[in-house]
Amino acid sequence: MRRRRPRRGGPRHAAPEPGSGRHPGRWLAAGAAVLAVAVAVVLVVGPGREDDGGPTSPAPAASSAARLAPDALVDWVRTQLPAGGTVTAEPELRTALTEAGVDPAVLPESGADGDAGAPALVLTGAPPGTGRVLARFDRPGEAGPLLLVDPAPVEPTDEERERREALAAAVLANPTTAVEGDSRAVLESADVDARLLSLVAALTAREGVGLWSFPLLPGEEPGAAPARRVVVDSLGGRPIPADGATTQRLVAWLDAQLAPFAPDVVEVTGEGVLVAFAYLPGPDAVVGEVSP
Repeated sequence: MRRRRPRRGGPRHAAPEPGSGRHPGRWLAAGAAVLAVAVAVVLVVGPGREDDGGPTSPAPAASSAARLAPDALVDWVRTQLPAGGTVTAEPELRTALTEAGVDPAVLPESGADGDAGAPALVLTGAPPGTGRVLARFDRPGEAGPLLLVDPAPVEPTDEERERREALAAAVLANPTTAVEGDSRAVLESADVDARLLSLVAALTAREGVGLWSFPLLPGEEPGAAPARRVVVDSLGGRPIPADGATTQRLVAWLDAQLAPFAPDVVEVTGEGVLVAFAYLPGPDAVVGEVSP
């Protein structure tokens, strides 16, 4: 089951949801101040031909569109931009992307201006002197890789960084938190998109959460930007997706969230529920607009 929200603007926060109190104990008393301030006010609840011995024809070369715009790049541009996001590319590449199904509206013919909530990205074949390389897409043949660059990422302020670190530490300190694979290292670094981290912290405070992984998309550079995708594999100690009722309850709760905390993708997979957000240059600033 996969659900993707339409690109949207609209309200940027939601009413608070009271804690359920399902996991009383010393941690909740000690960590309540951190989680309450950070999340309570903004979250709601054909057959082959035989060889005839004659000369063989060479294999057909990759199509021009596929050579210029690899599938992984097309998928990224089609799915990872929020409303107002753009990608600037050379004319030939722009044409290849539109032929592959990318909306021309997100591919301006000249550079666009972005902000914390609307990325203005650039596709280039040369490493940039500044900015953030989000992803690297290999192309067939001798052409070098294409780099997807955010030339103007919005870095968190010291206060915003401290808020992220406090939330991540509170999630890890909760004895009900279960982490697999790289999830602990990602949380320890606090390198998590503020929108996603707020959701994880809220689930932790409500009833405890298990995290399978923070998966990257094909082509994305590890550590290039805060993690904005996570797979939740348990809730309140009950396994997801094996426990159907718990899985449905989690999906319903995620569906009830409002911007900026409403995920762009909620998908039930074999490992759990994938929760994912589109890329923003400055998610901390966007969350800060609706946080006390």
